[in-house]
Parts: sequence; C-alpha cells; structure tokens
Amino acid sequence: MVRRSKWALGLALFGSLQAGAAAAQTRAFDGHWSITLLCPASADGAASFRFDFFGDIADGALHGEYGQAGQPGSMALDGQLEPNGDARLTARGLTGHSVYNINQTAQGMPYSHPVTAHFDGRHGAGRWLAARVCNFTFERL
Repeated sequence: MVRRSKWALGLALFGSLQAGAAAAQTRAFDGHWSITLLCPASADGAASFRFDFFGDIADGALHGEYGQAGQPGSMALDGQLEPNGDARLTARGLTGHSVYNINQTAQGMPYSHPVTAHFDGRHGAGRWLAARVCNFTFERL
C-alpha cells in the first residue's frame, strides 16, 4: 500500500513538473508584439487592405486590437499559443467599407475567422482561413 502511494505521489509530481515546464515554454512568447494583417485584392473585386496594430502575449494568450471595438473596420485577434509556437487564434470584428469586403458586404457586418499561426522567439506568421486568403506577420518589440 505504501509503495502504491509513493508511486502515485511520484506520478503526480512528474505530471505537475511537466505542466510547469509547458507553461514556462508558452510564457517564452510573452511580450509586446507588432502585428500586420495584409489582405490582397480578391478575384471578386474586393480591394486590398492592410492593418498595422499591436498586441500582447501574456501566459501564452495573445490579444490585439485594430480600430475601435464595436465600430466598422475594427478587429480583435485572440487565442492561445502552444509551447512549440503553434497558435490557434480568432479574428473577430466588424467589416469596414464595402469596397474592401468579399462580395462587397456592407460596412459594419460582424465577421469571425479562424487563424492559424506559428511563432518563434522573435517572429510569427499566420493566415486566416476564410474565402479570402489574408496573412498575418508578428514581430516582437
């Protein structure tokens, strides 16, 4: 019985150490980041556009905002980084002027796009997965 208790305690301690190491690896990306979103012109006639903004990563969670939340042409970028630098993010906001939108969607319409990205110590790159291919770049400040 004592042997099993020691084994269980050792296993729990090992799991706790692994979780701590993974959290420390994820925190390696923490800091202030410059973010650029570049969307080239699309086949349906939507014009190209570029958003330059800043974001922060804290405890492996990214948050950045472009424009004023709740206003047309705004976007929030949020999500979690894995210890290996892979990230699952979501870009949410309200569309800007219709000339920049797929199918010339009206201004002020809500959108949400999943974003896949990968970060290393100082840089990152990603893209949103939607009808229009748009690319993100990240630079640690």
